[in-house]
Amino acid sequence: MKKVLLFLLVLLVSTSILVGCGKTSTTTATKTTTTTTTTTTTTTEVNKYGGTLKIIIIAGPQNAGGLPAEVFGPDATSFQFCYDPLLRGDNKGGVVPWLAETYKLADDRLSITFTLKKGVKFHDGTELNATAAKWNLDNYIASPYNQYWASSEIIDDYTIKVVFRMWVNTILSSFTGNGAWMASPTAFEKNGADWMRNNPVGTGPFKFESFQRDEGYKVVRNPDYWQKGKPYLDAIEIAYIADPMTQKAAMEAGDYHMLQIEPSKTAKDLESLGLKTYFQLVTVYSLMPDTAHTDSPYANQKVREAVEYALDREAMAKAFSNGYWTAQYQIVFPNSPAFNPNFTLARKHDIAKAKQLLNEAGYTEGFPTTILVNPSIIDHNIAVALQSNLADIGITVELSFPANMGKFIVDSNSLTNVLVIQPVMGSANYNSTWMFFLGPKAMWNNNWLPSPEFTALKDASSAAPTADPALIRAATDQLSKEASVIPFMLAGAGWVMQPVIMDAGFGNMSSSDVFRSEDAWLSKK
Repeated sequence: MKKVLLFLLVLLVSTSILVGCGKTSTTTATKTTTTTTTTTTTTTEVNKYGGTLKIIIIAGPQNAGGLPAEVFGPDATSFQFCYDPLLRGDNKGGVVPWLAETYKLADDRLSITFTLKKGVKFHDGTELNATAAKWNLDNYIASPYNQYWASSEIIDDYTIKVVFRMWVNTILSSFTGNGAWMASPTAFEKNGADWMRNNPVGTGPFKFESFQRDEGYKVVRNPDYWQKGKPYLDAIEIAYIADPMTQKAAMEAGDYHMLQIEPSKTAKDLESLGLKTYFQLVTVYSLMPDTAHTDSPYANQKVREAVEYALDREAMAKAFSNGYWTAQYQIVFPNSPAFNPNFTLARKHDIAKAKQLLNEAGYTEGFPTTILVNPSIIDHNIAVALQSNLADIGITVELSFPANMGKFIVDSNSLTNVLVIQPVMGSANYNSTWMFFLGPKAMWNNNWLPSPEFTALKDASSAAPTADPALIRAATDQLSKEASVIPFMLAGAGWVMQPVIMDAGFGNMSSSDVFRSEDAWLSKK
């Protein structure tokens, strides 16, 4: 599973609404503690070594990412070091001002007003003001990724207002990622879009230096960063290496400090050598049945329940978890506030019950079907395990592996009598997930038809003034009652790290952040 969550981990950065809940494993290696006094504008540092942080990432972007409104998918992992957003998210779904000094939500919750920090400079030396902010926000408003922002309005030189089309309680988090990343409009006007795509000019702690497709990306310290004294690192170098053996050898040799990885055997092996791991286990692999077509077997709830009873989740956990997670029966990931520790709707492995339900549905001899596999799932053994489980109850499965995400999206929207393996990435505010995976504007799985009951519960949850775990749970429980989404396996992605990495902020940040690069430093020990 080389890329199982890379695509999805940063897919939602396009509106930056996801919040990661991670698990950190620390070896017995000694960690040097340094006393530091920090404010948002000044920092007194003691023995914080700079140096160059070297990172391995599985896949690289198509260009260097100079137009934030165009950023999508894994590209954001490389670009974040050059940019700051208006707000920054935390691991509880909250937000704090970042490039905005303050923000005020209107009483009717249909607009938000930002007062920008003064003195913030883009990497080309020009100033961040309301005019520059409006240029960036309007670019995102016009993009296909925007759903809820309607317009922006300059109030004065450092104050800007954004009007919403409607209120949803995830909307503040949409200002924590690339939609609210600030790029220099002056650089764009001077050099044009093509130049800008390959030369990002932001306000971030690091300045772009070089990019070579499929090879690497490099940024260097911004000496004029608005947080004085930061960043501590001199540079960050990213290498795009897909081969797992090469990745492992590079980390064992100490040539790199961080490796993007799944909770895998390789991760366990590197832990045993004294490296640290951090994983965000926030994605639930789920089967999305074709319920939109009346002639599909899955339009019958008894068939969907039979499929769920056929799945041996415990065996899958043993085969694929490497000890990092256990069997998953809820679509909500375990560390989510909406996760139900007393879940009573699980349909556990029961072949006899599954066959009984198929008989009652009129499929005594079973039926043929297709499992369509999201290409972010590289380990095809997962699909083979599902195929074997369904064969046990007479459902004959043909496996389909689209070569790329574009083909997958087309097939997931057009095929009938199909089960789609969809990694569903969650968030601290799980309402974020609806719009991307289960919403009317989701880009995939349009052959999955939400029931009126689920839709009403989902809409009520999203429209509440703040995220309410009870309302979210009511909606996710409805999916379980209907067996309209069938979760079967927990997954995630994260990092293996050398012990010399300090203060990167893992465990305290939104999953829309790679890590807190302005705070990170390298110990010489």
